[in-house]
Amino acid sequence: MTLLIDDNLTTSLIALPLAEGWVETDVAVSVREGLRAADVTSEDVALLSVAEATLLAETHILISEVAVVLDGIGPIAMRTPVRPDGVEETVVRLLDVGPTAEMVVRGMLRPYFGITATSFATSEDSPGAASAQVVILDGAAGLAQPETGYHEDLAKHWFVFTGQALVSHVTVVGLHAQVRGADAEIAALQAAVDTGQERRKDVRGIVAGRWDIDDRDALAEMTNRQRFALTSADRNSLANLVAKGTWGSRFGKRLPVYRDALSADVGGQEPDNE
Repeated sequence: MTLLIDDNLTTSLIALPLAEGWVETDVAVSVREGLRAADVTSEDVALLSVAEATLLAETHILISEVAVVLDGIGPIAMRTPVRPDGVEETVVRLLDVGPTAEMVVRGMLRPYFGITATSFATSEDSPGAASAQVVILDGAAGLAQPETGYHEDLAKHWFVFTGQALVSHVTVVGLHAQVRGADAEIAALQAAVDTGQERRKDVRGIVAGRWDIDDRDALAEMTNRQRFALTSADRNSLANLVAKGTWGSRFGKRLPVYRDALSADVGGQEPDNE
């Protein structure tokens, strides 16, 4: 059994304490950039993108205790040369963006911004990539403000659109891991959350150097406002994101069931009371 963690800017307050050895644990931990559903077995516990979690609905369950919630600010941005309401249809450039970014763009582009995507460019060689009027940025680039054009923080706009915070990453527990018992892995994640919050300044210094982040104020605001467990409202937001953002994509149409929805006799676990 392995505890797998998607390693990116959004998860840094959880991933770094484990990667740097600030948290003592006996569980096997693997921190990986670009963690995908295909990397996760039913023996594992994983913190990964909500989009990737939709591909594990048959083999995993969700827990609410550890997640990454972007509360009004995040590193996923949409850039346009003119105001978004001045763009009617265009190729959408999706280079070097994570699965959550792709999902939120698909969920908001037409119903919120009124923009029709003629296609999605995922590489420099994709048709129309060079002329795309909508460019999606994720990570450090998403925190940087451009010198020209318009920059839209999609976590902020998701809140305006839905009244809900944007859930970026969730924790899934494999069915075999649940039966064997995954308390140690979940405890390690919770300890990482606590340590990351206690050592935010240290995390920011490492993160800023790793990804060449110049706007330290934006990084500080994002990390200060992140939350790390799912409320009932967050669970509704997550379901809303999956419903709106999976069309035309490789992602699944539903999430794994939550652990507190399982019967009490699965793995000897009592249902959570939230």
